[in-house]
Amino acid sequence: MPRPRAADGRELKFNPYHDPDDGRFTFAPGGPRSLASVVVSDKRRPKNSASDGDRDKPPAAPEPPPRLTQAVYHPDEDNPLLRQVAAPRGGPPMRRGGNYEALIRPMTLEQVFPSLRNTAGGAIVAVADNLLDFTGPAQALTAELTNDLTDTLIRQITTVDPDYRLESVGFPQTLEGQMNQLNNLRFELAAALLRKKGDPRALQVETLRLMQAEADKAYEIARGRLRAGNLRVRLSNPEAIGNFIDRHVRIELRQRLNRFGIDSAGKGPVRVNRRENNSSATELTYRRPDARVANVAFDVSLTQKTIKTAQIRDFFATDFKPSIVIIIRPRQLGGTYTYAIPRPEKKQ
Repeated sequence: MPRPRAADGRELKFNPYHDPDDGRFTFAPGGPRSLASVVVSDKRRPKNSASDGDRDKPPAAPEPPPRLTQAVYHPDEDNPLLRQVAAPRGGPPMRRGGNYEALIRPMTLEQVFPSLRNTAGGAIVAVADNLLDFTGPAQALTAELTNDLTDTLIRQITTVDPDYRLESVGFPQTLEGQMNQLNNLRFELAAALLRKKGDPRALQVETLRLMQAEADKAYEIARGRLRAGNLRVRLSNPEAIGNFIDRHVRIELRQRLNRFGIDSAGKGPVRVNRRENNSSATELTYRRPDARVANVAFDVSLTQKTIKTAQIRDFFATDFKPSIVIIIRPRQLGGTYTYAIPRPEKKQ
């Protein structure tokens, strides 16, 4: 599998920190379906209209899927998009069915929570979970398409950060590993937008994606440990499961942020489980959101929380004045598992 190359022919190396044997996503039985599996009709010519050699030639091989390497990210636009400026192999641009854009396009929370702008403060705004669930598009990916998407993400990162370089550990051999590679590169693009452009919007979305995936994963681990008697229980089983999920998600988020050069323990705009003060009252108080990215607070929970919950009201009262509090619950719980609560004083 050829690795992505820059315009001058230099090989672009990367270190996606994937685990080809332990992917973070599950996929339907049967694995990915190749887009190149096309049935070619063998139209027979009359016996005397061509030579025997021509008649014996096998059908022409199907055209390979067009590459995405010309998709360019425009970071100065208010609503960043990928623009397909050319189709390198002479064919039409790749069809964007199956939600492929969600795999590579920097997104905003207004896209993840479509009704956020028109919802009254304090209300619950459900997540559009098709933008967080990559099972659909992942099933249609091939190794070549994954390589093309990887190339596109690397080009976007180098557009934002021209000094960006990655060390190669080889192209992942499994679909799970390739998806992990895409997820890591997309997170790195979001981190670069914050570091170089001061734009936290993409990182807010990638933080949500990561926390959701890790909350789902931790929920299953905690339930398994509880059944095996290996989970410490003090007050109740739900309390023990919730504490395990909180710790797991925070550890994974810290490690991901640190890996991509984002300090989550200082006074910057990105913080994990840090004190957020409320100095508006006579006596100084504080709350600890599980995470904060600029003006958005994230809280992992097993229980439903609303604006009537004291903890949520206290989040909004802190000095950084979050515009949104996002409640992240394991998807296994069903219903409105993850949702946003806009600031109660105004409409978003």
